[in-house]
Amino acid sequence: MEMKLKYSTYLIEWDDAMADASWEILREEDIKDSKCYTIGFLIGETEKHIVIASTYDEETEHTNARLQIPKGMITKQIKVDLPEEEVEKKHNLLLREE
Repeated sequence: MEMKLKYSTYLIEWDDAMADASWEILREEDIKDSKCYTIGFLIGETEKHIVIASTYDEETEHTNARLQIPKGMITKQIKVDLPEEEVEKKHNLLLREE
């Protein structure tokens, strides 16, 4: 059984929003980046957002653990190339374990 990935894999670096619900005086040093990293399948994109899924079912084409990130929060987007022969080799190993 041949495995063909429908979606490309990306590493996303993005600056998340932060919230605080305490009563205190805001200090300038408390205002800082909240750098996050997400890796997964890029399953959707609009002018304003991308959607990354961590899980993809090739048979049903369902996805799971999706995250929608506004493009304005993305600081880096790097395509992670997975050599097809390596993907196929790992897929075959999984099939043997079944």
